Amino acid sequence: MKNNNKYKVLVLSDLTDDSINVLQTATKVAQIIDGQVDLFHVRKATNVVKQSNQLAAMRAINDNYKAIEKELNSLAGSVSEIDEIKINPVFSFGNIKKQIENHIETTKPDIVVLGKRKSVKPALFGDKIIPFVLKKFKGEVLLIDKDTVWDTQALSVGLFNATDNVDSNSQFIHHVIARSEKPVRAFKVADKTIAENEGNDPTLKEVVSYIFEKNDDALKTISNYMSKNKVNLMFVDRKPSTSKVATGLSISELNNLIDNLKAPLLLSRS
Repeated sequence: MKNNNKYKVLVLSDLTDDSINVLQTATKVAQIIDGQVDLFHVRKATNVVKQSNQLAAMRAINDNYKAIEKELNSLAGSVSEIDEIKINPVFSFGNIKKQIENHIETTKPDIVVLGKRKSVKPALFGDKIIPFVLKKFKGEVLLIDKDTVWDTQALSVGLFNATDNVDSNSQFIHHVIARSEKPVRAFKVADKTIAENEGNDPTLKEVVSYIFEKNDDALKTISNYMSKNKVNLMFVDRKPSTSKVATGLSISELNNLIDNLKAPLLLSRS
């Protein structure tokens, strides 16, 4: 297969100590789908250039360029050697959001992989970057806790908002479901009267459904059920659906899911 036809996995990295975990997860995605991995980092120009003197500013940019290049190549090389996946490291200076948007438009990835925030403390690729990517990127997004590496040896898939509308054009989720332990577990939150009448999608085999009445603790309860049943990937459909229960999710609703569900989240195309 030619590289141009390969499934493109883009990792947005802040180069913190746990970035290696996110990159290793991305290589596992590439292994499942026969894809290629791009590693992208942005450094704010204001964090690099602190001198008013033009010559000193140029020297600072050059020094930072070499340091970042070395760090990216080291990270990519260490993971590539372990997982035997070629990783293409790229970085730029400038406005973080603008550079990410430009890179996505230029490279047209199939999936973007990001580390989930671990605390309320703002981070370079933290609270503001995830909603930005969800708004600007219409493809699939994989969010994973930065302190773990996704375990693909014992895949167990959950579906949220998706049992009647699993993305038929998503190569990745169907590859994962095919490899996963059965049954697939479907989770929904609904008003009580709707939940009682909601059925399963007949196109999905071996599905166990859990329908929770809508309340403030619903997502925390789902997270507990996921942990109990060892669900280690939740597919979330963020598109509008024909179901009476499942509807298109807003950015704020997606943020709520990100905050409450501990397992890696695979968000569908929007």
